[in-house]
Amino acid sequence: MSAPSPPERESNFDSAKDRARLKRSGAVHFVMVMGAVTLWGAADAWAASTGWVLAKTVAMANAVIAAVIISSTLHEWGHFVGARLSGATAPALKKPVRHFFMFDFPFESNDKRQFLWMSLGGILVPWALVALTPLLVPIDSASRALLLAAFVAQAVTVSYFEVPVVLRARGGGEPKEELGRQLRAGALVTGRYVGLAAGAVVWLAA
Repeated sequence: MSAPSPPERESNFDSAKDRARLKRSGAVHFVMVMGAVTLWGAADAWAASTGWVLAKTVAMANAVIAAVIISSTLHEWGHFVGARLSGATAPALKKPVRHFFMFDFPFESNDKRQFLWMSLGGILVPWALVALTPLLVPIDSASRALLLAAFVAQAVTVSYFEVPVVLRARGGGEPKEELGRQLRAGALVTGRYVGLAAGAVVWLAA
């Protein structure tokens, strides 16, 4: 979901300032994603060229790290794009919070339709990564299979937490209340375990 609300919100929206903040967050996220892809690619190539157990282990560890960084980053941008496409008030933050959160979504300034668009954007992007990975990367080694499995784990975790919120909001619930209800139920933690289990199944199958 979007970032926790900042302690103090700015009263006046400044489009030039907003664009500058988006560029700053975009630059940070671009470096994060490219660094993760490059490190995993180098480790995977090292493993493929040597066959060393050490190299394979490093490649698998980097696959998980890369998947988490890529999926988490694009997940938040999916939320942001969904929010902006719906016309929601979704100002960019001065800098990313906890590495990934880069915009605010004030519930009192947005309606349910805008919340649903914002939510669906973040839900769909991780699954798009799952669908694209086998098309872009041959799943023919342990680290490549683990990359796909980690993307699946991320997508399942997101869906486990966010889909029930979307469904209840569509059914008449208030988005902010439904989000709080899901957090209080511990769905975020449970979703991580469900995601890990799904990823493990995919990795073993692949």
